[in-house]
Amino acid sequence: MNIVKSTLAVLTAALLLSACASGESKDKESTTESAENTASETAESTQTASSEPEKLPETDEEWHQAMIDRSLTSFGDVSKMQEKLKAAQNGEKLNISYLGGSITEGMTVAPGNPELCWANLTYEHIRDTFGTGGNVTYNNAGIAGTPSKLGVIRLQRDVLSTDPDICFVEFAVNDGNDNDYQMAYESILRDLIERDVAVVLVFSVTESGHSCQEYMQAQGEYYGLPMISYRDALQFMFDNGKMTWRDFSDDQSHPNEAGHALVAEMINNYFDKVMEQTPEEHTYPAEPMTELWYDGVVMYDNTSVTPESLGSWETGSETAHFTDGWTHYFDANSNEPAVFKFRGKFVYMLYHEVSTDTRGRLHIKITADGEVYDEMDFDPVDPSGWGNCQVKLLALNPVMTDYEIEVSMAEGDEGKTFNILGWGVTQSE
Repeated sequence: MNIVKSTLAVLTAALLLSACASGESKDKESTTESAENTASETAESTQTASSEPEKLPETDEEWHQAMIDRSLTSFGDVSKMQEKLKAAQNGEKLNISYLGGSITEGMTVAPGNPELCWANLTYEHIRDTFGTGGNVTYNNAGIAGTPSKLGVIRLQRDVLSTDPDICFVEFAVNDGNDNDYQMAYESILRDLIERDVAVVLVFSVTESGHSCQEYMQAQGEYYGLPMISYRDALQFMFDNGKMTWRDFSDDQSHPNEAGHALVAEMINNYFDKVMEQTPEEHTYPAEPMTELWYDGVVMYDNTSVTPESLGSWETGSETAHFTDGWTHYFDANSNEPAVFKFRGKFVYMLYHEVSTDTRGRLHIKITADGEVYDEMDFDPVDPSGWGNCQVKLLALNPVMTDYEIEVSMAEGDEGKTFNILGWGVTQSE
């Protein structure tokens, strides 16, 4: 019995019904005299505004400062950040984590000079400004090719396990605008906030203008989070002919050395001002903005789960940062399936994605609570693949379910390789 379609239909319907809108109206009272005065004042102000265009900066220094100011989208609710920074000033530990993709990892500068990455530069600024010695520590959990739907699966392994006090989140260029990205992004935010972490959102952009800032900013406002947008800052300079993309980047996506320094300056501007701000009361929303398909997700690899049967697979994988998976090699003597068992609601497979047919198709058979749930052939080849870790949703149920997942090479691809890098299983009740 195949139950994929019915389950998807139920969850999709729930998503479509979850949208809401709110409005606000205010009653106004006025006398005829005040109305006339208001009309007169409005006319005068309109005439003045039309005759006096917005005053732009004049000197290079003023333009630069205007760009830095433009990057500060919101201070958010400053109380949590002030609490963390005051504790650091008093000698308590302050662990700063950075979760994101290659921009956070520091591609183009970090391989040879990790100290030039914006993440490290901001860590050093916070350490030197608020630290009292060795009490401020640094954890860069940026991994190239990571969208939020992979970031949420590795959140526990790469961030929460280090007991962070502050966490920067940067996924604006690696994400799409589909619901699964939005749900994953919100799950990250809620998981961090509920663990008393001060969260800072960073909004990036590519040369073509791609950025998911709109939905990320909406979530940031909903949760009262500080937000820094180098997308907005750069666009301000581009629109006024004061910078080009090549001043910031040597490719289509990643900051160059000067770009990393500029992003760090924008973020440091927030930390230079945050302690002066007056806290405003903000209540943590009990209800999420999206359906949280990734809520309570746990990542499994060969260090945390043992297959019921290994078959013709071998333990280990060779993808950067994901070496504890399972591999079926092209020269395996047979095509015996590996069998995994999990208990949860949703099941995700992490796999090695490529752009050519150097990897073969995987045959997957899924049983849910003793009934056949789905059976498919899955191809890890995608034009955008480059040897990165990618995520595939395999099964979803609204209640806790006992899954058995059997994997072998698809017919005709028995002589090819496939890398399973891990599993993600949601286990929240």
